[in-house]
Amino acid sequence: MKKSGLLLAAAAVAGMLLTGCGASQKSTFSPSVSCVYVAQDGSVSSALVKEYEGDTVNSKDLQQYLEAAVIRFNQENGAQGLAENKMGADKLPASLQSVTADKGVMKAVFDYASLEDLIKFRQTEDNEDTSNTVTALEVSKVADADAAGWLAEGQIVKADGSPASAEEIKSDAAASAARISGGGNIMFSGKVLYMTEGIEKKDEYTVTVPEGENALVVFK
Repeated sequence: MKKSGLLLAAAAVAGMLLTGCGASQKSTFSPSVSCVYVAQDGSVSSALVKEYEGDTVNSKDLQQYLEAAVIRFNQENGAQGLAENKMGADKLPASLQSVTADKGVMKAVFDYASLEDLIKFRQTEDNEDTSNTVTALEVSKVADADAAGWLAEGQIVKADGSPASAEEIKSDAAASAARISGGGNIMFSGKVLYMTEGIEKKDEYTVTVPEGENALVVFK
């Protein structure tokens, strides 16, 4: 049987609830619940957030466990045995940005060198993050996305759900476009301006992509 990670083991004991994604009003990654974070340069992070009852989770023990898991993952993928990125060094496949367990909420935030690393780390026995099933994610400036044909893939609407034309979308040269496959709650470093019709906008910075679907999100 596959070994359960500490997060899921604790969840089973404490009766935790894994929820969708919520964003702060700032364009920085400050998750209140689980999601994948996408920056304008295409870099990705993830947050795993669980609610629990009682005092069953020790933040120091949790941090030590996750640091060991990240170190092991990095070593297995040919990188240094570190849990955090160091200034001036190559970016680690995975790094532990922060971890807390306080007032009934357990939260772990990870950074990755690539989406492939996020997917691989998500599938490890130590982590077992099932909050997203993203399988592909590309980020490009709107002009480049248009040249690649992204804007022609499905019906795109404004953030409020009203119709949007390709000319409107292309008019904002500073905006970025994210092309996503899979499912999950995705938070962006900028406000959502346009999105594929049928995906759910959770707040100004966050959408939910249905399981197994493809989506385009334009953000700034």
